[in-house]
Amino acid sequence: MLISLTIQDFAIVEYASFTPGKGLNILTGETGAGKSLIIDAISALLGHRIGRDYVRKDSDKAVIEAVFDGISEVIPKSVLDEFGIEVEDDTLILLREISKDGRSIVRINGRTMPVSVLKSIGSYLIDIHGQHDQQTIFDSSKHLGILDDYSGEELTPHIAAFSEKLNEYREILQIRKQYETDPEKSRQMQDLLKYQIKEIEDGAFSEGEEEELVEKLKVLKQEEKRRFHLSYVQGALSTDDSESPLSALQTAVEHLDALTAIDPSFSENAQQLRSVVMDLEGMRDTICGEEANSLESYDEVEARLEKLRGCTVKYGGSVSSMNEFLEDAKKRLDMLQEGDTKIKQLNIERAHVEKELVALADKIHEIREKAGKQLSADIVSEVQFLGLSNATFDVSFTKRPKERFFSKTGYDEVEFLFSANKGEDLKPLSKTASGGEAARIMLAIKTILARADATPVLIFDEVDSGISGEAAKAVSQSMKKLSQFHQVFCVTHMGQIAAAADQHFFISKDQSGERTKTNVEELDENGRVFEVARLLSGNSGDVQSQILAKNLILERR
Repeated sequence: MLISLTIQDFAIVEYASFTPGKGLNILTGETGAGKSLIIDAISALLGHRIGRDYVRKDSDKAVIEAVFDGISEVIPKSVLDEFGIEVEDDTLILLREISKDGRSIVRINGRTMPVSVLKSIGSYLIDIHGQHDQQTIFDSSKHLGILDDYSGEELTPHIAAFSEKLNEYREILQIRKQYETDPEKSRQMQDLLKYQIKEIEDGAFSEGEEEELVEKLKVLKQEEKRRFHLSYVQGALSTDDSESPLSALQTAVEHLDALTAIDPSFSENAQQLRSVVMDLEGMRDTICGEEANSLESYDEVEARLEKLRGCTVKYGGSVSSMNEFLEDAKKRLDMLQEGDTKIKQLNIERAHVEKELVALADKIHEIREKAGKQLSADIVSEVQFLGLSNATFDVSFTKRPKERFFSKTGYDEVEFLFSANKGEDLKPLSKTASGGEAARIMLAIKTILARADATPVLIFDEVDSGISGEAAKAVSQSMKKLSQFHQVFCVTHMGQIAAAADQHFFISKDQSGERTKTNVEELDENGRVFEVARLLSGNSGDVQSQILAKNLILERR
């Protein structure tokens, strides 16, 4: 529950701090004293939008802080863990600062958080109902949720089973949609997929092959140069070619030998040239015996590399992506080739699962219908107790139209019907209930759902509008009932309701100085009597009003 609330420099609230207790906490005060500001401050702690105009004039920032205990019973541990909130002594401290430049700072147990976390956490802690919030009861889209809350644990496992089966049903529809296609488009797609599959499989490219091919091209380029030079040298030293340099030298030796026979002075020259020829012949034997490396041709490797790069560009940018594309293409081709057969199979599955869905939805409807009758009886009893003696209430069920038959909660659409006067037909609540009637219906629903509602703090902001007399007395008794299960705050202008307070806070406006400021004071027993008397008659000093106030307070205990 909320154990303390502190507000500083928030509009005309310079500083206000109060410690509410268990049960029913009543807030009263004169018009314009700042009662609504207390609710606005609490709303800010729940993550609602709040503007810089709320920062008190001449102040740098407005600060709102609230302390809650019993957190482990209210907020799931998974939620706290999700946001990294550490809790000590089962206590949670929410703080929000609004600076005059409009920036907002949120701290939860001292840790800075986004405002969005306040919304998530705050929804577990406080539920505010003001006059404008009565529109919730007029919104038929909310009625199913109210009924399901009332149905409680009996409904929960069936909703869970239905939701799981609905996911299975939707998955079948999604798969079937993938198989459904135009026959001509299917043929064209199959041809394309076959081409793509063949191109990738024919390539049979492997991971890292591109790098290997690039390296191989470098080696081949060097080998081509080597072959060119070796071929030239081998040609120059060849003796098979009569025009080669070595052949010419061998012929020159023969001519020198002939010259030596004629003129012995050429003998030494002949011997020298013969020695050179023998050396060259030895070199020839060595070099001509050199084998060229048997590598792939440069053109073949280059063509392979170009093909690999072309394929990777078309099918994903890498060999791994290309292989993934290949597997996906094979699956899509299989899907298209088996299309009609698979669609028939899926239609059988869909019909079977749909039958199961309808059975689950029928069971959910049965539980809701039973709960709807009991909820109607409970609300009629409660609103009659709240002063609408001729009121009737009913829960209307319709099935969703076929095109949106199943939602995650079944096929039911629910709307509350209401009649305030005897003899009038039941009509949609939004068309028949006045603001005051809606407030009492909302209060009746909250009272009925109180045991199931886990929200620890309920705040009612002047929901007593449009009621008086016995109805106000009944409202106070309902508030008292609610306060057995929740910590209840009620902003009221009615003495009959204020008299039921377990704690009573008076909001006043001090205009004695140069600036107006709001004060919050917890009233003692005498103070409560005077304030209830003021609410009853407008004059807290009236003796008769004081006597009536005292009797009302004793009666409400």
